[in-house]
Amino acid sequence: MRATTSFILSLLVLVSWQQGYAQLGARGQERKEALPPTITGRLIGKVAAVGDYKAPKPLPVFKNRSFCGPSVLNESLLIGKDGALRNAVITLRSMEHAVAAESGRLILDNKHCAFAPHVQVATTGSELLLKNSDSILHTVHARMGGETLFNVGLPHWRQVTKRLDRVGVMRINCDVLHTWMSAAIVVTDTPYFAVTDPSGHFEIDGLEAGEYEMDVWHERLGSQSMRIGVGAGASRFIEVVYSRK
Repeated sequence: MRATTSFILSLLVLVSWQQGYAQLGARGQERKEALPPTITGRLIGKVAAVGDYKAPKPLPVFKNRSFCGPSVLNESLLIGKDGALRNAVITLRSMEHAVAAESGRLILDNKHCAFAPHVQVATTGSELLLKNSDSILHTVHARMGGETLFNVGLPHWRQVTKRLDRVGVMRINCDVLHTWMSAAIVVTDTPYFAVTDPSGHFEIDGLEAGEYEMDVWHERLGSQSMRIGVGAGASRFIEVVYSRK
């Protein structure tokens, strides 16, 4: 009888403890839901090239001309209306907060004897899928500085995935005498980045209020850096100009 009574008391204590724990958890969840969401800002901008910049001539084709044609577009300097600069890479790094960047997945294709897209940006740890949509052989030779990161042969049927582990500008060429082919991937450790569109515009959302180091990179025109401030819930517009007389 005493053993049965002790068992019943222990069971009651256990049920009471579980109910109390559940109530504490519910109250914690209520407090969590009651916290206001972080109010973030947004950076909107345009990058322009002003001065006597001239569009580069098409690149001559020396191999597989029956497939590629006599020339291909030179994408190293694409300037649109009012100096709109395409393929400039913008990265923002917080001066006040340590913000982790999540890895992603991107694709580099070979299309019509050119790498597509010509310029990309990715976070460290991201996976790069290499593929070839052309019916002819290409290679993807990736370098950072003077060091080869990888050199992959890509017949039409082959696909290869590479992991991007190093911060920096990765330059890419094709080694089967397709000397006109090139691409660039900017690998960064910040989650805040963008590439300008044909109108030179870019937009970066989800910025916590504070000061940021802003870097702008272009494969032909070089780099610019500046510090900017972003307010909570505010949209800021900034224009970056590459100027040459």
